Amino acid sequence: MSQVLSKVPVLRVLIPFMAGILLHRLWHCWWAPLVLILIGVAAYLMISMASRSVEGRWKWRSVFIVPLSVIALSLGWLAAIIHCPPRLQPGQADCKVLMGRVIDLQYTDFSMRMTVELLDNDLPPCKLMVSTRGCDYTMQTGDLIAWQGQLVEITSMGNPDEMDYASYLLDNKGIRYTQHLPVGQVKKVGHSPTLLTRLANVRRGLCLMVFSSHLSPATQQFVAALLLGDSSLIDKATRQEFSSAGVAHVLALSGLHVGFIALIIWWLLFPLDYLRLKKLRLAITLAAIALFAVFTGLSPSVVRSTVMIGMVFATMVFYRRSVSINALALAALCILVFSPSALYSVGFQLSFITVGAILLLARLPQRLESRHRWVNSLTSTVITSLVAMLATVALSAHYFHTISLMSVLANLLILPILPVFMVLGALFLIVIAAGLHWPVLDWILDVIYRYISWVTEAVNAIPLSHLGGVYVSSFGVIAYFIIMALVVLWLYRRNYRYLLAAGIALAILLGHSLWVEARTPRRGLVVFNSFSSTPLLYYDDGQGYVWIPDEEDTDSIAFSRYYAGFLAHHGIDQLQFFTGSDTLRLDEAMIRPPYAYLMGRRIVAVGPGKWKHLTTEHPTTVDDIIITKRYHGTAAKLQELYRFDRLILSGAMHDASPILYECDSLNINHINLATHGAITTYF
Repeated sequence: MSQVLSKVPVLRVLIPFMAGILLHRLWHCWWAPLVLILIGVAAYLMISMASRSVEGRWKWRSVFIVPLSVIALSLGWLAAIIHCPPRLQPGQADCKVLMGRVIDLQYTDFSMRMTVELLDNDLPPCKLMVSTRGCDYTMQTGDLIAWQGQLVEITSMGNPDEMDYASYLLDNKGIRYTQHLPVGQVKKVGHSPTLLTRLANVRRGLCLMVFSSHLSPATQQFVAALLLGDSSLIDKATRQEFSSAGVAHVLALSGLHVGFIALIIWWLLFPLDYLRLKKLRLAITLAAIALFAVFTGLSPSVVRSTVMIGMVFATMVFYRRSVSINALALAALCILVFSPSALYSVGFQLSFITVGAILLLARLPQRLESRHRWVNSLTSTVITSLVAMLATVALSAHYFHTISLMSVLANLLILPILPVFMVLGALFLIVIAAGLHWPVLDWILDVIYRYISWVTEAVNAIPLSHLGGVYVSSFGVIAYFIIMALVVLWLYRRNYRYLLAAGIALAILLGHSLWVEARTPRRGLVVFNSFSSTPLLYYDDGQGYVWIPDEEDTDSIAFSRYYAGFLAHHGIDQLQFFTGSDTLRLDEAMIRPPYAYLMGRRIVAVGPGKWKHLTTEHPTTVDDIIITKRYHGTAAKLQELYRFDRLILSGAMHDASPILYECDSLNINHINLATHGAITTYF
């Protein structure tokens, strides 16, 4: 370990700094890191005083790392506290007019979602998520808006094995509060753009030009994603195709694209080397990718790669000996200092783990060198792709529940052509911005995209090209990386004790997986909490039956992706969806909308219909009544029609307060999915 720290000294600061960021999740406290900093500084001074002589320096040299680690840990803890979005006092922003600046804007079919920078002298500066029912297409980034405040802290939906949406917004966008209101209640009161909002409007204008061009719709979406950073319009089927083929990173701006841009600019500036202006060549390349990062909105993935490339270039400019791992660690430290929450980002983890693994195993292709240059290039590319896949397979399975076994092949076929597409795409943006139209350029871009799309379809058509429904726990991810680290140590030191330790860790991992498998129920019922509907899932031995009683159009791909964690955890590999006219009859289950008999419970879902005019002499006995978002009756009316144990209120209801008040006044047992989360029943 001491040899590693001597070769990569930044790790002495980076590792405890990351530990401090993690510690902040357990204890949000101001005074504790400050006290630790004072203790660390005092200990460092005492050790310095004791090591003035040659003998003292030799005796105490290995102890210096302890106070430095304490200081680094405290600074990481303090940085996480400083950058954590503030909490508002209960009711602090309610019933008052709030004003903010729109810094990001997205439209959907029937709503609008804005990221707003709060501008209020009485409230701490923070960012909010403001969504509206309805759209105002005159709104743009940089506008000042005002509305009646009724902020709600963002919480997770409470569904099993779901992505923590609240933590995602908090860590990736610094957003803690949200508000949903009709679009007419949002008033535009001015326009005060910043540099980033001006650039956002420029990108939006270029996107409109791209989507009104003569390119095919799929190519338009690809150009907007790769060069303008707008991948929101790429359809779900395309995302699924690229993800299954292991090339999902191509669809969104990432370090891959920044690296291509840096290489292209570096190659175009090669005449400067003949003029002995290598430093100028490096500076111009770095400035170009920095401007690209600013223009595309400073997305975390682009910033990460820009900083990483900048660190490597800085060592070349100042003629410093460049240790790639050290530069990578320094880039990670710089990012975490200004954005500690990036440590929890999937992109941050995948980026640095991938690059770190490639750098650690960079010597492997040298042992397989051939006399033919093309063989060496192919070997290096294959090994690099294979190392990247092995380094990220556990994280990909943990977050996305998919493993692509043919990602190396897909990357070999797509990545060589991608720089060509990016160069021609940049030329295409210049042409349309000038008001011109080159049909040949449109045709070439369409052909290249059709080739990329064909590759993903062909790779996915190969039997066993990818594995879906894979579940890997957090413990499994940690154990996997321990095994990989031990294997790397064996490759470098050839000590078979590392292989033995890796085998023991693998046995522990397999035992834990079998234990999780044995404890996971294979039959159950889940009533999910959702913003748009009230999905019920009954599953038995790998077969799932989904009923959406709200009479909403069911997107099977979206459902499978959103609840992929639960489906993978419980081994559900087949789904069957039911509408109002479908019927399910099994030995122990029945669905005949609006009624169902599942897990021994009699269920009725009430939604559209003239409930106020229904009458009955003998109320029907049921166990649960699910009130969907389309129900417009009262709880008292349901008491006349049914004898029931409890009411389940859909999380998709826009305003459940009248029925909640009625349930409290009539002493009706009820569960509000919006606050309670999903209801699960296991066998």
